Amino acid sequence: MAQHMSQEPQVLLGFKDATLDGKASCDVSKIGGLPDPVPRVKLSFPSCPLCSSVLCHVVQVYCPLEGSHYHRVIYVFACSTKSCWGKPQSWVTLRSQCLEIHNVQVTQDVPKQEKEMAATDWCEGADDWGIDDEPEVPPVKSDHACSSAAPVPTDWTSQLQNLSLTDAPEPLQSCDSVFRSFYIAVAEEEDCAWDMDLDHARRLLKNYEQQEKSAMEALECCEAKGEGEKYEKCPLQNRDLVFHKFLKKISPCRQQILRYSWNGTPLYMSSPDEASQPSSCPRCGARRVFEFQLMPALVAMLQGTKADLLLEFGTVLIFTCERSCWEEGDKSPVQEFCIVQEDPDQRYFN
Repeated sequence: MAQHMSQEPQVLLGFKDATLDGKASCDVSKIGGLPDPVPRVKLSFPSCPLCSSVLCHVVQVYCPLEGSHYHRVIYVFACSTKSCWGKPQSWVTLRSQCLEIHNVQVTQDVPKQEKEMAATDWCEGADDWGIDDEPEVPPVKSDHACSSAAPVPTDWTSQLQNLSLTDAPEPLQSCDSVFRSFYIAVAEEEDCAWDMDLDHARRLLKNYEQQEKSAMEALECCEAKGEGEKYEKCPLQNRDLVFHKFLKKISPCRQQILRYSWNGTPLYMSSPDEASQPSSCPRCGARRVFEFQLMPALVAMLQGTKADLLLEFGTVLIFTCERSCWEEGDKSPVQEFCIVQEDPDQRYFN
């Protein structure tokens, strides 16, 4: 389903799905593991500018855009050093693109409607791994335009015979700190008002409201001192309202680990700092738009292959180049922009 300017961009939710053993490919959205490079693009693990540690791979999101001929992948990395948690400098977001994957390429003699990729093409088949005993998530609507980007069923024997070494992705350096890998399943937000967690969510909200009641009563006294002093002396009011809005928005589906809405509205956990707003793209000068964010539920699912590998955050918001600038022949990924917000109260998501 194409997104129109007059309509609010659609929101897709990501969920932890089946365990992913071994390597996947770059057209798979996943948690953890090693990132899967796109063909002909050299991808390496970034280092933390704060402590020089090698960053851990957090998520890989396959997300081609409407009207583009390119396959498109976004990788998110973070530093697991505790002193670096919550600091935006310790997070790195990289975007890679390519015209073909698995030797499947869009050619110029294909009709235009068959070449175009939707902004939500990353969801195709993401919740179908052929595993009957895994929990089900609501299926993506059948009228959703997400069939053109993912490789179509084909004769893989003939494709493998034609595969050359020059088409293979650049080898990736090894990394000792790796999170266990899981597929990411996808569903539309409107299909995810699951009743099974509504009671729990209501209890969380009620507890939060009760705890904030006394604080809000204290804030009301500020109103008598005039509008100028109200916001100067009561900085907690706006923060609490933003956090309450965040809790209320996600309460129908607390399990979401990712919210995707290209050029949509980010869901902030606290009021954004004006100084941390996304800068324009350093390559082409275009503005950066919100694309997706990582949610608090993901924290508990980041299970390290080593017991001491941990990572904590509230939400991480990813902003990418509006033009998704890329030229055929580019060999290095493009670094995008992220905003990291700490969780005001992690216990609400446990």
